Amino acid sequence: MGKRKTAALILAISVMSLAIIALVAVMINMNKKDNNDPATNITNAASSNGAQGTPAVKPDDASKNDPGKIDDAAGTGVTETAKNPDETQNSTSADDSSNASSADPSSPDGSAQPGSSSENNTPEATATPVPPTQAPVESAIKANATVTANQLNVRTGAGTDKAKLKVDGKDFSLTLNNRVEITGVEGDWFHILVDAGGTSYEGYAYGPYITPDAGSGYTAIARPGSTVINITSEKYKDYDNILREWWYTRNTTHTIPGPGYANDISSLFPEYGTYYANTKVSPDDKVMYLTFDAGYENGYTEKILDTLKKHNAKACFFVTTGFVKEAPSIAKRMKEEGHLVGNHTKNHPSLPTRTDEQVMAELTSVEETFKEKTGYTLDPFMRPPQGDFSQRTLKIQQDMGYKTILWSLAIPNDWDTSKQDQVDSFGRFKADHHSGCIALIHSVSKANAEALDKILTFLEDEGYRFGMLTELD
Repeated sequence: MGKRKTAALILAISVMSLAIIALVAVMINMNKKDNNDPATNITNAASSNGAQGTPAVKPDDASKNDPGKIDDAAGTGVTETAKNPDETQNSTSADDSSNASSADPSSPDGSAQPGSSSENNTPEATATPVPPTQAPVESAIKANATVTANQLNVRTGAGTDKAKLKVDGKDFSLTLNNRVEITGVEGDWFHILVDAGGTSYEGYAYGPYITPDAGSGYTAIARPGSTVINITSEKYKDYDNILREWWYTRNTTHTIPGPGYANDISSLFPEYGTYYANTKVSPDDKVMYLTFDAGYENGYTEKILDTLKKHNAKACFFVTTGFVKEAPSIAKRMKEEGHLVGNHTKNHPSLPTRTDEQVMAELTSVEETFKEKTGYTLDPFMRPPQGDFSQRTLKIQQDMGYKTILWSLAIPNDWDTSKQDQVDSFGRFKADHHSGCIALIHSVSKANAEALDKILTFLEDEGYRFGMLTELD
């Protein structure tokens, strides 16, 4: 019996020992599981990248997209444009792996892609993606859209009543492959919702720079470059409608630059009353034609007028319907102080993409609004938005009594109100001034307003006078 009791006791102790060991193992395993639970690491994973939910939206380098294209024959290595930040396509691929991170920026929600893992081979913790804005049943949202331009300012553009989109008090810009939701279409404008940091903001985006997804039900207005735009025109059927985007070739000789745009027809400009400089001016006649594009009022036009008055310098302001409606007293002051006021269209469209009737309506709107708001008649000069023209549009403008005014000097970045620290207005005038020059200056620019006194003083010291466009013939 003693041996059996001893054996039973040993067995009981063994069983208890095994139970204790098993319990300890379970507890260790549970603790290990808790430490490896991806859900507990969501915060760290999101903060380490900053883009696990909806990626932050940052504008691209606008130095690639300045106003009024200027070919850099001077050797600075910079190709510039003279009006619109949306004209030049970004050459970087949307899925460029050199900028890859755990959040794929080409993904609509920026979430990490399947199959990724951390260095210790434990499952990677992934933040819950911020869901896109959910449209209510009665919403007009049809589909998402992809921005195809390098940089697109989501604001009025020029000459519209569309409000600027601001995020945290700052003007908001979309960049390549940002995703927006279309909620409706008003003429050439998409009404959109933008998801920025998990918050939705409403704004407007110009149609030619948005490409809707297939099946969205919307058709984008393509920006075709130097290609034929199919517009049916009986009256102007003998005039080609190849879209040409004006730009010129810089030089270091302070002489009139040559055209640099595709399919050069500058030799035909005299036939259409079109000018980019006074090409007939005597080299001894140092004359500068100051022109300001006033697409909307940004608080600097009166300072510009004050400076012009100080120097007894006259200019031509190209205004839109929106500017005149927004600032009729300033538009009236321009005429009262002896300046010319020209036409920059109602909605700032690429005119070769418009029918004959639409081109005429764009110009007529400014004429009627200017007369109504100021009592003055608009002067017979027009500047085509974005520098876009075709033989057809030049002829229509001429038939309406206008001279078309392009430019031979433009200031990089001066149109972009968020990049005024990059604007060197004086430096551009110092480098590129020449007799017969038509200078394009944007009145929305703080840098231009602040530099104008110095620019005019410099030109006066160089022996320049400030001419009026009425001298052109």
